[in-house]
Amino acid sequence: MSIREKLLEIFKSKAGVPVTGEDLATKLNVTRSAVWKNVIALREAGFDIRSEGNRGYIFSPENDVFTTESVRKDLGDGTDALGLFVTVVDESESTNKEMKAAAKDGAPEGTCLIAKKQTAGKGRLGRKFFSPKRGIYLSFILKPRLSMQDSMMLTTIAAVAVRDAIEEVCGVDTGIKWVNDVYIGNKKVAGILTEATADIETQTLNFGVVGIGINVTDPEGGWPEELKEIAGSIYGEKMASPGVMSKLSAAVIKNYFEYYRKLPERTFMESYAKNQILTGKDIYVIKPESSIKATALGVDREGRLMVRYEDGREETIFTGEVSVRLAGTETKNRPVFE
Repeated sequence: MSIREKLLEIFKSKAGVPVTGEDLATKLNVTRSAVWKNVIALREAGFDIRSEGNRGYIFSPENDVFTTESVRKDLGDGTDALGLFVTVVDESESTNKEMKAAAKDGAPEGTCLIAKKQTAGKGRLGRKFFSPKRGIYLSFILKPRLSMQDSMMLTTIAAVAVRDAIEEVCGVDTGIKWVNDVYIGNKKVAGILTEATADIETQTLNFGVVGIGINVTDPEGGWPEELKEIAGSIYGEKMASPGVMSKLSAAVIKNYFEYYRKLPERTFMESYAKNQILTGKDIYVIKPESSIKATALGVDREGRLMVRYEDGREETIFTGEVSVRLAGTETKNRPVFE
């Protein structure tokens, strides 16, 4: 561990209790100046560390310690069992971009990057993905031996893994909007982007990268105007309890790989189908050439959306073919459910 990481571990064990710079320097076998520089770095990373004269430094018990070590600790035995290589960073341009580059360089399946902020996050269809602090942005590498058809399930698994993790860790009920967005009420709190390279000749994947973005609390200063009516977070304006960021990240990873290992059994499909927020509701099926009103009937075992049009005709639609939005939710910016 680096000096900063070791210092953070000491602070965590002494939360709320004054620790002098001299004591810290002795424990870390560094100078007091080095201690001070690393305290500054931790403050810049968002930790509340007060200096109280001769009493030393006080690490607030309210700090949410969110580091590589904290996530690995919350993963527990799962880190080794799943072959995961998890790293938490303060900022990334795009965790998907970094993991795709790592996969091309030979990084193993399970390599996972988690960022507290993205400067150029990506959404579906090349859209920007707003990725400020107070969120979790993680991507991991998969190297499945799957057909192209079965590989469509990689995104479906992610939606269920996130939904279940939010309920487990935060005690908040969420729903899934086909294909892969997670909602609380009518606000999107998590998005998923799966990218892959394929072998055209064998019709199998070379590797896939699953990217997940979760809004844990509202961003400082609120949502941009264009997102106010469509974006939300798990805790809203309240701050998350200490430890939530690590626990939620670990729960998403654990859930994902448990389902992934049993993908042929489709054990995740029951939750995916049961928690669909569009089922039984009027929607618009939007294709390049038309926008047709329909009723969403639910999803089938392959994760496809089943719909019935007003003329009685039924259709099963694939992700990528079309987009859907809930009828009657238009706003001045864009449909709430799009």
